[in-house]
Amino acid sequence: MSETRRRSILTAFTGAALGTGLVGGQAVAAPRTTAATTAACPTVPVIPATRRTPFVTNTDLYRDPQFTEGTHYARRYKRQARTDADLAASHPFTRTTVLALHGGGIEPGTSEIALGIAGYDPATLAPVVPVPPDGRAVHDYWMFEGLLGTPTGPGDPSNSDLHITSTRCDDLVALSMAGGSANVISVHGCNVDQLKQTVPQGPGIPNPAVDSVLVGGLNATFKALLIQELGLANITAYDGDLVPALAGTDPDNPCNRGLLRQGAQLELTLGLRKSMFGTFTRPGRPGSTTAKFGHFVNACRSAIHQMEQRTDQAHY
Repeated sequence: MSETRRRSILTAFTGAALGTGLVGGQAVAAPRTTAATTAACPTVPVIPATRRTPFVTNTDLYRDPQFTEGTHYARRYKRQARTDADLAASHPFTRTTVLALHGGGIEPGTSEIALGIAGYDPATLAPVVPVPPDGRAVHDYWMFEGLLGTPTGPGDPSNSDLHITSTRCDDLVALSMAGGSANVISVHGCNVDQLKQTVPQGPGIPNPAVDSVLVGGLNATFKALLIQELGLANITAYDGDLVPALAGTDPDNPCNRGLLRQGAQLELTLGLRKSMFGTFTRPGRPGSTTAKFGHFVNACRSAIHQMEQRTDQAHY
């Protein structure tokens, strides 16, 4: 190939990349876009440099230098100290862990609700004394929380950018705590329109209550107890099978990665979550829980207590 021919080909490649063309062997600029041509061929919106594609896993987020733990997000957990040095009797290991994978500002209210179910005061993190309804101390918990405020301009990161699909959660502490517990209950937030989903996701709920909860997970017994106890507390609870997309039945969902390989998941509507707090802001929620909050967390604790008293959990 001659040197002239090689230069012509390289010029053509360069022109294609830069939006220029070849006329008589010379590179010329592409014609300037007019309003008419723009209408005929709409351009793709420019994505600001600060906005990125969704994070695939927790590790993906943790490695991103644009997001800093303690500024953009936080992780909080508590694992109870357990000891069994008694040769004559058995003392149970931690049987239940409560998760809030999308806490803080991601799915507002789920952090505080998870703390309540675990037996802690959301405002002080002190154990609630006495802890109703079973008198036991507390359960383990793990939470991932978004700390971002309302975006002030295009491209500003928001808490929704921190949402990582449950089945993609690979936080080692979260998975180890779930994996060491007989029962896992994961708290999530949804909106009422999501409960109406139909084919291909499932039958959906035609007219769901604005303040309701969808109870899912692979543990049918745990689900039934939760639905029963929530109903006794006058809280509308639906079986997750009605909305498979929110049912938490994937084996990779952390709620199903406990010792039994089956757990429970709660999807609370925004209306229900708002009814549990007097001030529905991140700083205001912990200290403004309502009677509905107490009814809800106590119902969940009652279901957990009944699970832990089952004979098939006696060896945990």
